[in-house]
Amino acid sequence: MNKTRISLLSFVFLVALFTPQPNFIFQNFWSRADFWEALPFTPSVWLYIFLYALTVTGFVELFIRFIKKYA
Repeated sequence: MNKTRISLLSFVFLVALFTPQPNFIFQNFWSRADFWEALPFTPSVWLYIFLYALTVTGFVELFIRFIKKYA
């Protein structure tokens, strides 16, 4: 990885961390999820936001790899 890609992915992570997530993602994956009750601790909203930011960053990385491979 070069510095440009690292800086781009860091920027995407920070933007995804501090911007509001879409409402359908929050309602489907956080507020109505049954598996949160099975955990021995109560997860906070910050865990959800961190996981969302990691997922968005991963999808951007996969998109970059797809473009580099097929373009």
